[in-house]
Amino acid sequence: MLRIHFTSEDLARTRVAATADPLWEIALSMFRLAGRRGRGAFAAWRHQTRHDLARIDGLATVRRVLAPLFPATSSYFPDFLTPPDGVLGLDAGVDAVLSTPRRLLRRELDKLASRTGTPSWAWGLADGRMDAFHDLRDSLHTYFDTAIAPYWPDIQGMVDADRAMRGRAYLDGGVGNMLASFRPAIRWRPPVLTMDHPVDRDVHLGGRGLVLIPSYFCWGAPVPLADPELPQVLVYPIERDHLPATPRESPAGTPGARLLGPTRAAILHATVNGATTGELARRHGISASGVSQHTQVLREAGLIVSRRSGGNVIHTVTPLGAALLSHARR
Repeated sequence: MLRIHFTSEDLARTRVAATADPLWEIALSMFRLAGRRGRGAFAAWRHQTRHDLARIDGLATVRRVLAPLFPATSSYFPDFLTPPDGVLGLDAGVDAVLSTPRRLLRRELDKLASRTGTPSWAWGLADGRMDAFHDLRDSLHTYFDTAIAPYWPDIQGMVDADRAMRGRAYLDGGVGNMLASFRPAIRWRPPVLTMDHPVDRDVHLGGRGLVLIPSYFCWGAPVPLADPELPQVLVYPIERDHLPATPRESPAGTPGARLLGPTRAAILHATVNGATTGELARRHGISASGVSQHTQVLREAGLIVSRRSGGNVIHTVTPLGAALLSHARR
């Protein structure tokens, strides 16, 4: 059992991350790829990913470099592989991984060695060998590009929906109500957040707050960092409305898409629960300026409204826009 203890200052500093974290998705999908938990639910994705890795000769690299760092026989993997910078994107996260102090690398590799063994190449990280850093960097990028990136827009769409639900819970009853919305996987009994965990331990936040990170590949219980002294995050599983290996039908052939074009139709659909310009850009793989051009057209047509909230502009579908979407689904 894991118990996370909050102070009033911690509650004020608790938030839900805006995106899935690419490095956490790499780590947790590695467990889905090689482990037993979630095997049935992710069977199609596993099959497709192994096929795609073999097609680009990436399977051998994943097995040699990455698999030993995320051992399927253990719940532990080194914390340096999931730094806080990961929520800023893959490039920022990988840069942070490669910038880990050597003393911390050695300490966490020693811990891995005591549990499941550390691959021989990885000791080169603690020794500062550039070939080891290049191997890790290239492997993280290759795996993400092959196993996760093709499904990222759908994953982020489900993350946006989860955040909208957490946001409504917060507006209805504050941060305590938002924390209570994670039941049954997480139980909130003020001032303690409790969940199943392989090791019985207590974490006292001590004013640091908590970042809750939504994850597609997290399965079952939420996952914390192993080191309680680090800035604390808790990765939790979002609700999956479909599998990443069976993406939804493209909107290109719908009536709305024929009227608006596929990109604007997709953006209109994404505003049903409200979405910021940044969320739309991440979900659809286009620039923020490109999203602004599309939302301007939708706004002038009376299909969405846009309101500024702090540093963000939130776009929401109008009744006319909702009617168009409803007609397109018939």
